[in-house]
Amino acid sequence: MEFNTLSPEIRANATKRLGNGPVVMINLLCFKDQPQYADGFENKKTTARSAYYEGYASAFQQIAAALGISTELVYAGSQLMTLLPEEAETWDDIVIVRYNSFADLLAIIDSPDYASQAEPHRLASIASWRFVATGSPGKTSPGQR
Repeated sequence: MEFNTLSPEIRANATKRLGNGPVVMINLLCFKDQPQYADGFENKKTTARSAYYEGYASAFQQIAAALGISTELVYAGSQLMTLLPEEAETWDDIVIVRYNSFADLLAIIDSPDYASQAEPHRLASIASWRFVATGSPGKTSPGQR
């Protein structure tokens, strides 16, 4: 399985565990040295960071708006340093986005426009990625304390 694809199993498990309420997604991003697009993609960006922000994020927001889905960019910035643990993973950027539900996120990424306009930029730009779902304090998933 690719590190950057939500498999049907992951999607089903997340849908069950996250429920219908708001979800905040944390993206820990490590960019490629240069974007690597598939042959024939026309809207190529010159740097991996511009591919992510100007290509992927811009197309993502346009698709969300066209679908009538509201998203909120909570934070986007560069990792300056990890205080603890000292041997922690290193990330270029951290992006945090709030959705009204996980179903809203799935509706966006299931859109044909996502596959043709947004995803090529994400795949071209990201070398490594963590995608973490969070909720309100005290909200737990089934099977958690």
